[in-house]
Amino acid sequence: MLHADENEPALTQARIALAKWDSLTEYLGLDDATTEAHTQERRAAIYTRLGLSPEVARAFTERIGVFEKQSTTISKVFEPWYLAERKLRTSVYWDNYEGYLRDVKGWPASSISSLDETTTEVIERLSRPTRPEAKQTKGLVVGYVQSGKTANFTGVVAKGIDAGYRLIIVLSGTIEILRAQTQRRMDMELVGVENILAGQDPTDPAVLKELDYQQDEEWKAERFVKHGDALNLPGVVEIARVTSHRSDYKRLPQAMTKLKFARKNKQKPLNDEENLFHSGAYVAVIKKNSASLRKLIQDLKPLKNDLAELPVMIIDDESDQASVDTTNPAKWKKGSKENRKRTRINHLITEILELCPRAQYVGYTATPFANVFVDPDDERDLFPADFVLSLHRPPGYMGVQEFHDVGKRWDDEEKTVATSNELAHIRPLVGDMETDPLGRIKELQEALDAWVLSGAIKKYREAHSDFLYRHHTMLIHESVKKADHADTAYDVRSVWSKAKFNSTEGLTRLAKLYRDDFVPVMEARAAGAPIPASFEELKPYIGAALAEITIDDDPVLIVNSDKEIEAQQKKLDSKPIRSGESL
Repeated sequence: MLHADENEPALTQARIALAKWDSLTEYLGLDDATTEAHTQERRAAIYTRLGLSPEVARAFTERIGVFEKQSTTISKVFEPWYLAERKLRTSVYWDNYEGYLRDVKGWPASSISSLDETTTEVIERLSRPTRPEAKQTKGLVVGYVQSGKTANFTGVVAKGIDAGYRLIIVLSGTIEILRAQTQRRMDMELVGVENILAGQDPTDPAVLKELDYQQDEEWKAERFVKHGDALNLPGVVEIARVTSHRSDYKRLPQAMTKLKFARKNKQKPLNDEENLFHSGAYVAVIKKNSASLRKLIQDLKPLKNDLAELPVMIIDDESDQASVDTTNPAKWKKGSKENRKRTRINHLITEILELCPRAQYVGYTATPFANVFVDPDDERDLFPADFVLSLHRPPGYMGVQEFHDVGKRWDDEEKTVATSNELAHIRPLVGDMETDPLGRIKELQEALDAWVLSGAIKKYREAHSDFLYRHHTMLIHESVKKADHADTAYDVRSVWSKAKFNSTEGLTRLAKLYRDDFVPVMEARAAGAPIPASFEELKPYIGAALAEITIDDDPVLIVNSDKEIEAQQKKLDSKPIRSGESL
């Protein structure tokens, strides 16, 4: 224990196990008394329960500290049920998801343990699927931007399917590319190869033609999760996808043939254990588009008798976007709150909740301001009346304070690229198209030059170390207006076409930026990563970076909800791990 390598699998597994026991809110089965979770007293009780000698216990403590609580929760009183149910049943989908994160994605034990605890905090606040009486729950999970919210709701879905939820609806943004990316990620990490194939032969040319992922590099590399013989265990159900990577929700023939909920014992309700754990689970990843949601509602309505007994889970990704009713309350007629005209997406989501009396609604967002202003007295709306869970900043997270000098004073310290995040990482852009068009174009050129240089440095480091970079993308965001997006794309293409990166002029420009800006920052902050000895040593890798950036000739893609650029979105989505796009 004391001398094991940091990435030793047994040490990782020990950390995961101890973190679970540190976090348990239930009685540990000890003879003395219960102990508080996340305390040294709890850890000592665990060591006693395991029968560890004092010497071994000290070694565990030295390598594995007490696991700290990973979230802050505001919650109504609820009836915990999940941990007891988890002991009674197999948890194949969660176990395989946890294993995938550990073995394929290389997550550290602390991150997996944090995910396990926070997903349990969510699901135990939802209604037990086998509960005799119907009960809806509405909650909100707040996390940092790009901090693992998708991983969190995927874990909640995995635990939900294991526990008995049989219709999972994931509302994923308003743009098809984002919906498709969420679908792919859930297919890869949760649904799994067997459920994607649904018994079909992947070597059959006809099957290959229709398969979502036949050209996907991760699929070909066998990096999609496999459940294997675990799907044959008692109580483990198959997952049917109601949507695909290529397609949002459609009606006939797919939906009508798939949304069937069989009852092993017709004398008992659908959510009885005897029926629930012999009925398949259905997963739909739908963008917040009125046409798609209406199609789903049309297919749900004929199932009214089943829906009264069907445990449903609704995950609303970016729940502050489109889902919230933004009609002006001042315009409601007195006494007509229930009959008011809601915004379209809000109306359709609340209609699904009405159709599914056992539906559990969980919103996810990094910006919860709109959600908490929902009318709490309107029971039909999406106010998180049952719980709000705030995820703590995850280990290794890169956010505002990694780029800005938040709360830092410079009274007794010199501001340099070594001490100031802003000096190291932030380059202000002040050029404006209206007042300073030439200045804006100059800044845009420098930004594109920096993109090319950073790509070349990545190529250099891959060649001189074990570093591996899967992405090299530059995001340009000047406006929320679609027309402005087109104008910006035109400017970027124009600057790019005149950049002459491989000419004497272009290389001179890159060399100056490299020496004046990149070198001082790398020397202060490279942390052992290889640094080219000179621009001449870096120069061959500029060509390699440009070749990958221009692999499709035009490196510029617009990503928004404009239907005219949908082909571009599919182009971007078709190569999820290849680098080299400017947005």
